[in-house]
Amino acid sequence: MTHHDPSLAAHFPLENDAHNHSSEELSVMVRGITHEDVDGHRAAIFRGAKSALEVADHPALRPGTEDFSISLWMHSRGSAEGGDVVGDLISKFDPDTRKGFNFVVNTQTGTTTTTQPNYRQVQFGIDDAHVEGDDPRRMWRDCGRPGNAMKIAALATMSGHLYAATAEFGEGESGHVWRYEGEKTWSDLGASPIGCNAMESLAFFDGDMFASSGRYNSRGSQLGLVQNPQQGGPVYRITADGAWRDCGHPGLEGASPDNPDTQAGESNQADDTNCLTVFRGNLYATSHHRRGVYRYEGGRNWKLIGPDRRIMSLTIHEGTLYALINGGGVYRYDSGSDWTYCGYPPLSTQTYCGLTYQGRLLVGTWPECDIIRYEGGEDWKVLGKVCYEREVMAAGVYNGKCYFGTLPMANMFRMDSDKFTFFGNVDNTAEHYLRRAWSMAVYRGTMYVGTLPSGKVMSRRTGAVATHDHALPAGWHHLTAVRNAREVAVYLDGKKVAHSPIPASLNLDTSKPLTLGGAAIGHAFNGALRDVRLYRRALASEEISKLSSK
Repeated sequence: MTHHDPSLAAHFPLENDAHNHSSEELSVMVRGITHEDVDGHRAAIFRGAKSALEVADHPALRPGTEDFSISLWMHSRGSAEGGDVVGDLISKFDPDTRKGFNFVVNTQTGTTTTTQPNYRQVQFGIDDAHVEGDDPRRMWRDCGRPGNAMKIAALATMSGHLYAATAEFGEGESGHVWRYEGEKTWSDLGASPIGCNAMESLAFFDGDMFASSGRYNSRGSQLGLVQNPQQGGPVYRITADGAWRDCGHPGLEGASPDNPDTQAGESNQADDTNCLTVFRGNLYATSHHRRGVYRYEGGRNWKLIGPDRRIMSLTIHEGTLYALINGGGVYRYDSGSDWTYCGYPPLSTQTYCGLTYQGRLLVGTWPECDIIRYEGGEDWKVLGKVCYEREVMAAGVYNGKCYFGTLPMANMFRMDSDKFTFFGNVDNTAEHYLRRAWSMAVYRGTMYVGTLPSGKVMSRRTGAVATHDHALPAGWHHLTAVRNAREVAVYLDGKKVAHSPIPASLNLDTSKPLTLGGAAIGHAFNGALRDVRLYRRALASEEISKLSSK
């Protein structure tokens, strides 16, 4: 044991063992960790759900309302090596009381057609069951309506900004891509180059934003006949200079002739491209009215890789790509064009969204609005019905908790153990009875939800969260999380990259263990950790700079 700064509550060098090197007597339990050389440094290797370091509750690990800091070195692989999902770094959080802190590298996947709204983004949150707004009718903040949008098909946080892909349903109107500028202001980055009514999905790949286009069938949301019959489907690369480059049309080869009058279900028309997903160094997409997943081959080329099913969404769980099927089933991608059937979530005819929460794959369904957990093999367990709704749409993990948006009421719900707590309405457009909480993303410490048919983006906060809204590069990086009297903050490689004000005197004390790695919050951690420190004070910028230079 090494004695250091008396404010050092815990210190795990993790070079050759999992011993605590602070002066505190901590009880440590280790599961599935090895110690190896990683790019020139000895470190602890965490391999997903099988690996964790748990420290039993101790007075020194309870920050209460006081300042504290987390300092650590972490290593992750790049996308091509399976590093799309990094996961939980360190947490001490009680999901039942919503008290404690969490420090994660978050990838959100499976959010309806948006699929990947957050990708490898560092997020630090604290909470004491604090919610912004106490009136259920006014608890969500109106962040504006981009253009004439009626559907916010996608929200995605990338390169420090929040973007929206929208659908407009008027005659001659086109889908657009927008950048959020704050308050209710959105900057138009351009309309669909071919003039179709929707831009459907967004993803950050190979240094640029990719956006897919579609012809959204407004009849499916009881919004009348399609006024703009232009076929959609091409995918575009939007470069830093604002240029839109045509990257081809997934599913066009072999598709049925385009006919807007028969556009619905499995029409075999290549008119609506969705679910852009970055996985293992490649970009994937689906053609909404055709079967299978398409992989981008560069230029304007896409390759069909199966399965022979119509896909509703894609999600990544434990380093594997899963396809959620119209008809209810779920398939796991193996390699080439091989997929494995993973069973049928009970009573589902459309498995519409998926996410990983506390290390487990959850899916949302139509028509029972059930949340169903994957148990392995072909087995599923129903966790419960989301109130009186019919379909689960948007889904995401935010500040330690799991949230779902619904149809037909466009309500939001928080998953609390074995129940779903109403978290407010995001679209109460009176003249339409089918309303959807369609898309979701986390940006600047806030949860954002996109709606149909109001076409608005709404936001809400819990506790205090600081988010670095950029994809974390692969390799070794030093990360610091600081809570002081004014704010929570994140430092990357010694530089302050995110901060957020603390709305109240949040007491973070909980009897839950301190967990390194594992999956107490979202995805189980895959990567390496070393020199993990927990301080009972706010580190100064000079101290953080020194720690990051070791």
